[in-house]
Formats: sequence, C-alpha cells, structure tokens
Amino acid sequence: MTINMTMSLPDDVAAFVKAKGNASAYTARILRRQMLAEELEKSVRVRAEAGIVTTAAEPSESEEATLERWGGVAGR
Repeated sequence: MTINMTMSLPDDVAAFVKAKGNASAYTARILRRQMLAEELEKSVRVRAEAGIVTTAAEPSESEEATLERWGGVAGR
C-alpha cells in the first residue's frame, strides 16, 4: 500500500531529489536506509547494555554490503 504525502523541502534539496528521476522511489530508498540505521543503532545499544559486543561491518565491506547484510539480519 502507498500513501500520498506532500512535503516542503528547501529548493536545493527538492532539485536534487527531482534530478533522481523517480522522486518517490528515491526518497523511499533513502528513508528505508535511515529506518534500518536507527533500528541497528537501537539494537547495538541494547546489546551493549547486555554486554554483547557487535561488529557493524566486515573489515573490507562496503556500506551498501553492510546495509544489505544487516537488512537480512533484521528480516528486511
């Protein structure tokens, strides 16, 4: 399901998003990354409080690969 939303953005940000082609898809992708990052930050905090050390990335892993790997862990 999708919901239509109206957003007010600064001119430079709006121009950047429009230049990506499908503004809705681009915005959704960025927001999903942020949502996952916030979930992971919370998970790391909870684990740290429990004394569990978490490694966020493999030594030579790209950010995209880390997000994909952790997305799988989070069930996304």
